[in-house]
Amino acid sequence: MSYEWELGVAVLALVGCFVSFFYLTNVFVSGLGTLAKRFNVPESVAGASVAAMASSAPEMSASCFSVLKGHPDIGIGTIVGSAIFNISLLVAFSVWVRKCVLDEKVLKRDGAFYLLVVLVTILGILDGVLTRWEALAWFLLYIVYFAWLFRDAVNGRFVHREEYKYLSMKRAVLYCGLGVVGIALSADVMVRSVVYVTEALGLSESVFSLVVVAVATSIPDLFVSVQAARNGMGSLAVSNALGSNIFDILAGVGLPFSFVAATQIHGSIGLSAFYLLLSVLIFLGVSAFRRRVLGRREAGVLAAVYVSYLFFIWL
Repeated sequence: MSYEWELGVAVLALVGCFVSFFYLTNVFVSGLGTLAKRFNVPESVAGASVAAMASSAPEMSASCFSVLKGHPDIGIGTIVGSAIFNISLLVAFSVWVRKCVLDEKVLKRDGAFYLLVVLVTILGILDGVLTRWEALAWFLLYIVYFAWLFRDAVNGRFVHREEYKYLSMKRAVLYCGLGVVGIALSADVMVRSVVYVTEALGLSESVFSLVVVAVATSIPDLFVSVQAARNGMGSLAVSNALGSNIFDILAGVGLPFSFVAATQIHGSIGLSAFYLLLSVLIFLGVSAFRRRVLGRREAGVLAAVYVSYLFFIWL
């Protein structure tokens, strides 16, 4: 098999994985949502957990398989790039569709906790190394956040809710099984394909993952937020981005990397990416607390920040 043919097959496999992530995530969300309903999990509790976890399953799987295959840059790059995309371009697209009026409780809870997550992450990788105990601490911090959401939901405080297409019990179990197995297999193939494509073209695994893989795996989150904004649920559009980022960073990195003694944080994955996350969060916080409304002006700034970020990492 010729070099060009092998490269073409790897690229097609990569695209196929991205497409499968989109459809399998929807299948997985439907199955989990139905099971939550069947087992009498309060709708508000399910909405607080199912959406963020299920829509972030591709990033989580990519992170796990990157550790198993010995290419951690792919997993961390996917998580970091996805987080930057979510908090900038995803929110920008949502606001362009319709002006977002934000709930103050979402800002105080999700926004404040996300700020804490970014600060903890910056401190964790400040020395260029992510240790097992730091990763484990991140995962435990997510457990704290989930417990916080659960308490708020039980006490009737604001927790964003998702609409699910409810299925029969058998179909729900089947959908969950297909989602888990399909996303895992796709992630395995994706990591292998990224390794081949980057080596063949002489590209950086971290940069490729920060941009191409991160954007592709964030498409399910983008559709959820844009649809929420179109329906006038601005708080859901923003809290979905924040909730997905919190899960991606704390659980998506924390859990799989807690099984590795130490991981070097290389180049563009390092501190500069998290400084960008912090600056975008500060901008969102100032804009939202000032008016609690995100309009086209804020969307333009967020889009410009993401474009600038792309230029920065490709330099």
